[in-house]
Amino acid sequence: MTDLTPPRRLLGLLPSRVLQISPIEILAAALTIGLLLAASGLTTDLINAPLFVPSLAASTVIIFVEPGMTGSRSWNVIAGQFVSASVGMAFALTLAGSTEVAAALTMAVALILMRVLRCQHPPALATALIIIVSPGSAHAQFLLFPVLAGSVMIVLLAWLVHLFEQRYPSRLGRSQTAVRRAGG
Repeated sequence: MTDLTPPRRLLGLLPSRVLQISPIEILAAALTIGLLLAASGLTTDLINAPLFVPSLAASTVIIFVEPGMTGSRSWNVIAGQFVSASVGMAFALTLAGSTEVAAALTMAVALILMRVLRCQHPPALATALIIIVSPGSAHAQFLLFPVLAGSVMIVLLAWLVHLFEQRYPSRLGRSQTAVRRAGG
C-alpha cells in the first residue's frame, strides 16, 4: 500500500489554510458541479429546464469546503436558495421595467426573509439577481429547475460525501485533518 501523504518539505511550503481542505471534499465539489452540468443537459433536453445556475457552484463550495459554517447547513442551502429565488421572481414580475429597483428590493427583502427564517445563504442572493437580470428566467418552473432541484442535489451529494468521510476516515479525509490540527 502506498503512502499518499505529501513529503514534509512540500507541506512546509504550503500555506496552513490549504491543509485544512480535504482533497476528498475538493474532488467531491468538482464532481458535483460536473454531475449538475450533466444532469442539466438531460433536464434541458427532456423538460426544457436547466438544473444548473452559476450561483449553485458557490453553494457547492460552501457546503463541501466549510461544512461547519451556518450557511452550509442543508436548510440554509435549500430554503435560502428557494426563498431568495421566490423573492427575485416576485419583483422581476411586478417591476419588470425597473431592473435597478427590482434588484435593490430583492436584495433587501430576501435578506430579511432569510434572516427571519434562519436560512441565510449568501449565494442565494446571486440566484435572486440572476432572475432579475435575466428576464427569460422569471417563470415558476425556474423555482423548481434549477433552484430547488439543484440545491437538493447538492445537499444530497454533500451528505453522502460527509458520511463517507466520517465512516471511512483516511489520510485524505476531514476527520484526520481535524485530528492533525488538534495536535493528535
